[in-house]
Formats: sequence, C-alpha cells, structure tokens
Amino acid sequence: MTKEYKCESCQKSFIMADALQQHNRSKHPEKIKQPLVTQSSKRKIVRGVVIIVILGLIVWGVAALLKKDAQSSFAIDLGSTAHIPTGAVHWHPKITISIDGKEQQIPVGIGVDIGKRIDSHLSGMGMSPTHTHESDGTIHLENNNPISKPETTSLGYFFHVWNRVFSKECIFEYCTDKGTLKMYVNGKENNEFGRYLMKDKDDLKIEYISNA
Repeated sequence: MTKEYKCESCQKSFIMADALQQHNRSKHPEKIKQPLVTQSSKRKIVRGVVIIVILGLIVWGVAALLKKDAQSSFAIDLGSTAHIPTGAVHWHPKITISIDGKEQQIPVGIGVDIGKRIDSHLSGMGMSPTHTHESDGTIHLENNNPISKPETTSLGYFFHVWNRVFSKECIFEYCTDKGTLKMYVNGKENNEFGRYLMKDKDDLKIEYISNA
C-alpha cells in the first residue's frame, strides 16, 4: 500500500513528502517552521560582533600609533642652534619661490595631507611640525620641543616634508648648471639654503633665474 502524506491544515493527501512540503509552502506558509534563534545562538552572535569590534579597534590603534610615531630620516649639517628655545614654539615664517620671475604656488596642506606626515609627536596634532594651512606661503612651525630635533626647524626640513628638492644647487628641477639660484632672508642674501634655521616672522625668498 502506498504511503500517503496528509496536510494537517486542509487534510489533502499526497503520495510524496516533497509534494506535501511544496503544498505547505504554497498554501500554508504560516505552518512552515522557522529556525529558532536560541539564547545560545544569540550569545554567540553577540560575542562574534564584540570580537570583530575589538579587533577593528586594535588594528585602528596600531595604525594610528605607527603613523604618529613615524620618524623622519632627514639629516643636515646645521650651524649654531643657540637661538632655538627649549620650550614649545608656534612660529610663522613666510616663503616666496620665484622661477624666472614667476611666483610658485605653495600648496595648502603640506605636512598634513601633502608630502610626508612625520615627527607628529613634536606637533602633537597628527601632522608634521612644519606644515602649511594657507596658500600664501606661510609656514606653520608648531613644535613642542624643537631643541630635541633642531633640524625640524630648518628650511631644508620643510622641503623634505614637501617632497621637493631644495639645496644650494637646485630648487625643484631647476639647478645652477643652467641658471642662478639665490636665497634671501629678511631682505638679505643668505647662503645657508637648506641649512637655514627658520625663525618667527622670517621673510624667506628663493629666486632662480635661467641662463639667457
């Protein structure tokens, strides 16, 4: 005798279990048993979410520390550092760069999101201690302990952060084999170039003139 499978709701009979299941899904969906989420399952889900959040925070924290602790490899032969204070400074020297009479733009965000973000432990603000916020050439030199790393106050360090070339031979890609390079500090010619240690309110001018 063929086995019958009867619907408990409408008493309709089927010769196959699959047919009964299909009938229930179509005609009596409310009778389909839904998988129960037990307290144990809920606890497992909560634990899984907590673990994911904790791991995410750990990864974020490690990445933040690595970024914060990025140290510069910048090295330069400095002259006297006698004028560098032992306490925190917030100086604003200003720089102008002229190539064949055309003033060059100084971007906003050097040391923040342009160039290198290094030695941020000295600024305490997640950015390089030498950086820009405006496009008018103002250099923000915000350093909690400049004497601990005096090279960070040098003009060469600013260009190092910017990822641009500056030395007694070159400004950007313009070099003295094809022109003349001069630097002025507060109106007076200065031959220290990248070695110059900036001071508050310095007026810095770099001029390059190509050979005729």
